[in-house]
Formats: sequence, structure tokens, C-alpha cells
Amino acid sequence: MNNAHPLPLTTYRYSLRRLSAIRLLHKQSEAGSRKGSLVLFATAVFLALGGLAGLAINIAYMEMLRTEQRVVTDAAAKSALVVLGQTQSRQQAIATAKSIAALHRVAGRPVQLQDSDIRIGASVMRPNGTFQFTEVPGDSAAVTNSVRVACSLNRVVEGGVPIIMMPQMMGNSKYQLEQFAAATRIEMDVCVVVDRSGSMAWSLGNQPFEYPGDLAGKSPIQNYFQLPHPTLSRWAALRNAMNVFVTVLEEAPIKSRVALASYSSNFTFGIWSSVVASIDEPLTTSYSSIPARLDTMAQQPLIGNTNIAAGLREGINALTDPSKSRITSSKTIILLTDGIKTQGDDPVELANYARQMNIRIHTIAFSAQADIPLMTSVAHAGGGQCYVAPDAESLTETFRTIAATLPNMLTE
Repeated sequence: MNNAHPLPLTTYRYSLRRLSAIRLLHKQSEAGSRKGSLVLFATAVFLALGGLAGLAINIAYMEMLRTEQRVVTDAAAKSALVVLGQTQSRQQAIATAKSIAALHRVAGRPVQLQDSDIRIGASVMRPNGTFQFTEVPGDSAAVTNSVRVACSLNRVVEGGVPIIMMPQMMGNSKYQLEQFAAATRIEMDVCVVVDRSGSMAWSLGNQPFEYPGDLAGKSPIQNYFQLPHPTLSRWAALRNAMNVFVTVLEEAPIKSRVALASYSSNFTFGIWSSVVASIDEPLTTSYSSIPARLDTMAQQPLIGNTNIAAGLREGINALTDPSKSRITSSKTIILLTDGIKTQGDDPVELANYARQMNIRIHTIAFSAQADIPLMTSVAHAGGGQCYVAPDAESLTETFRTIAATLPNMLTE
């Protein structure tokens, strides 16, 4: 027989309430613990995302700085090389690089290069097609053909450009990037394509069918089959400009090869005739043969119309002749006209074709009658520049500028 006495009802109720309170406290404790864990997790995620965002911003900023540095070094190196080619003065080349760099900004500040950032030397092509730069001391008689420019962020801000986001996480508070660029005068194959149509015998004035010297005032029909005036005609201005062109090339440390092509139209009248286009001088380093060939051509009347595309086609042929052209050379056509296209194909389409063959085309719109919009379009399609030369003096300066800048290329 069980002699245990049952607990009073009130005691059971008290025990149940106490057990419920303990369970409630346990649940609240578990909930608080979960909330605390979530807060810690969210904080960790937030910090991680913030760190990634800061890292992404810093990387983007560094890429922007690299791009800005690249623009500075490229511009400074090419400008210095042009001046070096024109003047053969190291001091002027260095001064030009510094002044050009100061016009550009990196991290919002102008770049102040020092003389030691600009090196004058020689670049030689390796078998793999890249170039190796070697500095040439100022007192050396060795040939120089290259300018190398270094741009360090220390030239922008002392010690480097400050990191913009969380520098403590990057392990450094400053960027100290450095970029280099080398511009080199390289082997060039150039074809000058000139207009030999009847208008090249005109005077340098703004009026069509206006002839110079003792031909002035006479009938254009009479003058058409006369020889161009030896000093006052457009052909004479071209001859003088070409002489300056080859003189500048002679002074360059690297010898380009030059060809001459010409164009007008197929035309026959009595004993006089012309062919639409011709290669008058294949690629050569005997530059004096180019002006001499122009003199020979002036011993006959300049007749015919203007088939620009035919001349451009002969220029392409001169530069791609397998017996003359060089695979490693940079190829350029200088296309001149003093008028408008009167015959032939679209020269813009032909310029596009030439560009696909890595031939660059510069154009010269000579005289007031030249079709500047067309020549601009041809130059744009050919990856080159259109020069406008309304008179003899500007034509000479145009050829001088082209000769000085033709063989320049960024090689680093």
C-alpha cells in the first residue's frame, strides 16, 4: 500500500508557473543570442563589402592614373622626337618634352618632368619586332633616333599620389606608379603622289586658267600646251617644296626610301599626250632624283584632267611592289592635288583599301581651287592628316613638316 501523500494543488500550480518562467527565460536567451549573431554577421558582411568597394575604387583610380600617365609620356616623347629631328638639339628636345608634359594633368595636377626623366638614344628593332632602347651620351657622335620619357607620380605629388579609399587596408598611403614611352624614327617607305594635270601650270593666284609670266593675259587655249613657268607656276612651287622635303630627309639619322608617282588623265591632242598615272621614280634613297624627275616632267606641257584615284592607285603599287617594298617598313603616301576630281573612281574607297594594307595617307590641298572636303575625307579614310596649302610658302612648310614627322613611331 502506498503511504505517500499527494502534494497540494497549490504546490503543483506553483511548480508549473516556475517551469514556464524558466522556459520563457530560456527562449528569450536563445532569441537574444540569435539576434546578436545576426548583428555580428551583418557587421562582418558590411565591412567586407565596404573593403571590396574601396578596393574597386582604388583599382579604378589607379587605372585612370596609368591612362593619364600614358597620355603624358606618349605626347612628350613624340613631341621631343619631332624637335630632335628638326633641330638636332638635345636641349631643345628635352625642353619640348617638359613643356608638353606640363600641359597635361595627372590626378588633376600638371606634370613637372626633370631633365633626367628624358633620355636621348637609339632604338634598334629586335628579331621579334620589338625595339630595344639604348641611351646615347650627349658627348657621343653615335646616331640618335629615339627619345624615351619616364613619368613618375613623384613628379605630380612629392612621395606619390594619395590613396583615396582606406589607405590602411592597402598597406601604403601613396601611389607611386611610373610609366615609360619611347618614340623612334623608324624605316619608312614613302610615295609622293603629285597632280600633273593642266592646272598645275597655272599661276598661284585664286583665278582658274590664270597663267604667270609672259603667258599672262593670253588665251588659255594657247597657254594650255606651253611649258609651265619655271619660277611662277604651281609646278615651280611644287618643285621648290619637294627640294625642301628631300633636304630634311637627308638630314634625318634614319634614311627613308621615297618614290614619286603622278597623275592627270589619258589625253591626246596632236603631238601631245599624257597617261592617266605613272610611277615616275621607284623607291630610292637617292633623294635628289625626285626633284630632278619633276624637272624632266616640266620639259613637256602639263595637260589632262584630274583622276585622283588613278594616282593613288599608283602610289599603292609603288609601296607594295615585292621587288622594292620592305615588309618591316612603315608605309605612307603623300597625295597632292590643286583641283577637284574630274575623272576616275572614288579615292576615299581606295584610301580605305590602302589603310587595310597598313598604308597611311596624308593629303595636301594645294591652291584655292583644291577640293578640301574630298582631300580631308581621303586623309581620314587613310588614317592620315589633310594639310591645306593655299600658296607656295605654306606648301613648302607643309612638306617640311611632313618630312620631319613622317618617320616617328611610339615603340614602347
